Amino acid sequence: MVDQEEAIENAGAQIIWVLEQDDRTQPGTRESCEFVMDTFGSNRGICVGDSETRPEAGTFDQSPFSIARGFDIIVDRSSMEIVWESSHGTPSGNENLDGTEVLAAVQDAVANAARPETME
Repeated sequence: MVDQEEAIENAGAQIIWVLEQDDRTQPGTRESCEFVMDTFGSNRGICVGDSETRPEAGTFDQSPFSIARGFDIIVDRSSMEIVWESSHGTPSGNENLDGTEVLAAVQDAVANAARPETME
């Protein structure tokens, strides 16, 4: 997906990386997340560690999207609703989408984003 990061941002998305745990199975931190971003060759997005989420650590790991796998979600900025999700990783049953497919999902989500009502 790194090859599509600029296009994804230009389409209207903010990329946020969340690291559950590092390669030593220690809880993910912002610093370890940035190391992973560098390893993938990414220079875009906000990086956070799941151990640092609030109100409690493990929030992302406990979500229905993260059952022993990675996931991508698109959250509409106006409604704060998850409008698209996809899973990736080694277990079977994952979509494992590439950057082009994620970009298409972002473009579709932005095109169909909830618009706040205008006041008259």
